[in-house]
Amino acid sequence: MTLFGVDAGQLALTMVVATSVTALELITSKYPRTFEFVLKSRWFYVYVLIYGLLGGISFALLPSLGDQVTTTSVIANPWIQAALVGFSIKAFLHIRIFTVSTGPGQSFPVGLESFVQLFEPWMLRSIDLDHYHEQRAFISPRATNLTNVPAARIQATNNVPPASRPKKPQR
Repeated sequence: MTLFGVDAGQLALTMVVATSVTALELITSKYPRTFEFVLKSRWFYVYVLIYGLLGGISFALLPSLGDQVTTTSVIANPWIQAALVGFSIKAFLHIRIFTVSTGPGQSFPVGLESFVQLFEPWMLRSIDLDHYHEQRAFISPRATNLTNVPAARIQATNNVPPASRPKKPQR
């Protein structure tokens, strides 16, 4: 079965890889210890699905580029091409040729990243806001049990995981 002149399985592979890479990159870079709060945000799923769709669109457009994009040997395999497009779509969309200063401390990228700037900053702020609310909902009931600040500080200090404790100097 083909969609837009491309095998539907290859298109699906591109979209799954692009979605997975985007989700893993966001989770591991911004929320490595609190990812369960981010997974409750609908904007997280919208964000990764947008990159999956953009990966699928990019893969569907590859045949129309014809002579401009050539592949040889292993990369000639369309399944490997589909996976590579999925892996690289996020990096490809963040290419900027130059930036234009729009004010003190503000700039706007010119290039493919201009397109990404239409949705990404707003979505990342929405994800951060949802993450904050989920984290607060998790902490609030537990915080009511510890009304004495010095006692809470002592309990937190005593419950630091061993790997996170500072090492004592050796003599």
